[in-house]
Amino acid sequence: MTYIRISIIAILIITLNSCLIVKKFENDTREPVVKLSPKPIVPMQAEVIRSVEGDMIASIPQEWFFMDLDGKTSEGTIAVATNKDYSLTAIFKQFKTNIDIDRNFKEDREVGLAKYSYSQKANKTGGACQLTSKYGVIEAGNLKYGTYKYSNTGGALTARTVVFRTNLNNYYEFTLIPTDVKGMSFPSEIDQENIFKSIIATMKY
Repeated sequence: MTYIRISIIAILIITLNSCLIVKKFENDTREPVVKLSPKPIVPMQAEVIRSVEGDMIASIPQEWFFMDLDGKTSEGTIAVATNKDYSLTAIFKQFKTNIDIDRNFKEDREVGLAKYSYSQKANKTGGACQLTSKYGVIEAGNLKYGTYKYSNTGGALTARTVVFRTNLNNYYEFTLIPTDVKGMSFPSEIDQENIFKSIIATMKY
């Protein structure tokens, strides 16, 4: 049963990271800059996830656990964690450095990274989703993240993403995705937002 749940989550992750429909916002307007408290809103674990080069670390909420998806995730995935109900999943990923992502960062900093991140989802197949927010910037102390929200369920379920570049010039992405595996109710939008912000608050790069 656990294997089946993990396989379903893998499929949901791939689907939610595959987008075909792009919703355009007039004049390329942006969300106001969001400044986070340096302290997580929800209780977090002491254990952290660390990138291979050690230039990014993050923690997950208490009672969450890291999953072994046996290579079923997309390229660059560092770790996947979920809550005990399998209703909310966190994905940590590294992008390969390339001309396009470097250009986006040079031209528009964190917002450029957010646009690149979404374009990668939009270029994949296997699902239909739309951008459900403007691009924006989140500030946590002296750290900055490009951010956006998207959905492949007509807005019924919303995934949240942040993207950033470390001092080693590596690019990372963190996405929080609602996942319907056990038929349990999803955490409220407020709870999802609090978990999203709390994980970001633990990030160091």
